[in-house]
Amino acid sequence: MKTKLMQAAACAALLMLAAPAALAQGSISSTRPKQDIGKMDDYIKSYQDAVKYYQTGQFKLAEKELLSFLEHVGEHAGGNFLMGLVQIELQDLEKARTSFRAAVRLDATMVGPHGYLGAVEAVLGNMPGAVAQKTTLAKMKTDCAGKCPKAAEIDQAIQRVDENIAAATAPSAQPS
Repeated sequence: MKTKLMQAAACAALLMLAAPAALAQGSISSTRPKQDIGKMDDYIKSYQDAVKYYQTGQFKLAEKELLSFLEHVGEHAGGNFLMGLVQIELQDLEKARTSFRAAVRLDATMVGPHGYLGAVEAVLGNMPGAVAQKTTLAKMKTDCAGKCPKAAEIDQAIQRVDENIAAATAPSAQPS
């Protein structure tokens, strides 16, 4: 049991390495909220504060701001993606998976959530879920043909999923 927990921690570490890069690359985008944006300045500020807290490693504060934001704004792909990244940092992969699933449901064109969802699915032992995300990313790569602005991000997301599938299925990762 201890070995399995150590292996899960190692897999989670793989997930966490690239999370800040997603912010730097601008992978955290948003879909426009359905409400009038002029009435939502406080909620937009919550989102902006959450990004700042995430970037400075204040993950509990980021989570608090995102909960407020999502409660008031409703369905928001970028907010759910950022919440998933925060949950990885807080080491709650089940919550991260829920947030990434919401992000890909709300905006299937966002690359980052597919890559992180596939990686989390692998770490949590859901290989069909991981492979499904990898398949979606492979289709994005084919459609992009290396020429779209997201080409490097797609490659990185596929690599993230592959690394976590490999780590989760390695002989040392199997319970003894």
